[in-house]
Amino acid sequence: GVLWLAATQAVMVGAGRLGMHLRAPPPLATATIGPPRRSPGLPDLPPPAGGGQPGFIFGERALRDVIEAFAHGRFVLMAEDDDSDAEVSLMLAPHSVKPEHVEFMMRHARSLQVAMAPALYDAVAASLDQIVLDNFNLSRPVLSVSARGAGTDRKSAVDVADALAAIAAAASDPDAHTLSCPGAIPITRCREGGVLRRAGGSEAVVELARFAGLPPMGLYATMSASGLGALHDAAAEWDLPYASTADLVAYKRQGEIIAERSSPPARMPTRHGNFVAHCYRSRIDGTEHIALVKCSGAEPRSLKPFLATDKPPLVRVHSECCTGDVFGSLRCDCGPQLEKALEAIEADGCGVLLYLRGQEGRGIGLGAKIHAYSLQEQGIDTMDANTELGLPVDSREYGTGAQILADLGIRDMRLMSNNPKKFSGLAGYGLRIVERVPSHIEPNPENIAYLRCKEERMGHMLGLSDKLGESDVN
Repeated sequence: GVLWLAATQAVMVGAGRLGMHLRAPPPLATATIGPPRRSPGLPDLPPPAGGGQPGFIFGERALRDVIEAFAHGRFVLMAEDDDSDAEVSLMLAPHSVKPEHVEFMMRHARSLQVAMAPALYDAVAASLDQIVLDNFNLSRPVLSVSARGAGTDRKSAVDVADALAAIAAAASDPDAHTLSCPGAIPITRCREGGVLRRAGGSEAVVELARFAGLPPMGLYATMSASGLGALHDAAAEWDLPYASTADLVAYKRQGEIIAERSSPPARMPTRHGNFVAHCYRSRIDGTEHIALVKCSGAEPRSLKPFLATDKPPLVRVHSECCTGDVFGSLRCDCGPQLEKALEAIEADGCGVLLYLRGQEGRGIGLGAKIHAYSLQEQGIDTMDANTELGLPVDSREYGTGAQILADLGIRDMRLMSNNPKKFSGLAGYGLRIVERVPSHIEPNPENIAYLRCKEERMGHMLGLSDKLGESDVN
């Protein structure tokens, strides 16, 4: 609404009252003030037990402890999931933040920001006299704000704390005009649907605020160290409660769904084999998705076909790619991966291809994808082309897909993917990856640079060195 219009004006007008500026994140501070530390004589803090609750990693009780601490203005820790390299976030409600809290977060974490629910973000942005974007992404614009008349130094704990107090005031009364832009602290807009749609830090901290009965916003930063070991060490050293976004997903999905069936199942014969099609519609944006199911032990019209087998199904979650899937573009590997997945599922006899629509170009849209192609023809790789356009490298969301898989009766699965970070918060849906199955495609001269970028810069496991040794691609 108002924010999108203002952001569009910023692009068109350029410098002036409405403008756009890129800023590097501030360096970490060196202050040592922080939460109280545990006494040296105390035993190690054991991880909270999930207690066998489906979908929970640390358990509902651990999550409730986190919510209670957050409500009372204490620091809490939140891990993405239970992976060994999962990111860990330090979170705090902004209504009671003091400069020493900010100093502590700057010391031990990076990318300090305030996340807000969409409606609150739009109201706060609309209250600003001017909008100066910190990025060029109109779909997810990033602003920074300060208290009106106060300092704007991102390295200053005092300026940031003043900004947070003004943000808390603006949340109660956006018409009070307590904020100015640009400023000392970035504010971001979480996704509609929260952690059920995207299990990210911004969604997690807003969910915590909601469950705590506070305005739907929160302060968070990513810890310098990652993984469950870092989570346990930080919790023990600072005596902080902790949980995971998967726990939030499990807790929230007890009473909320974001994807619903939009038709009964029907046969879908293809040149790759015979499948049963299950169609779903997102309750958030109305986008429809389709799952092609192969389960020899299930009734053809079963709504939960995978409850009929103990075998973990082979699962391919495929993001829509019009150029590759429909037109057979050689610039990517999407079309061949789609066909290979269907062939593998048919041969296996137990699996599903989930086709997620609205994910074109890793989530940036068809027009932006073609624009990125134009930049790539000038020598820019696929990652830098996105950032050159002010767009995220990968903005796809898999929460809807995870809920669909769970609805089909899947618990354990063999995930067919080259992306080691395809899902986060997956355990919150009662899902578990028991095996990762590679989906390697023979490269060609048109996509070799694209595939190299995915492997070298995005961490995809494509096995290109073996492939290139066997092919004529150079």
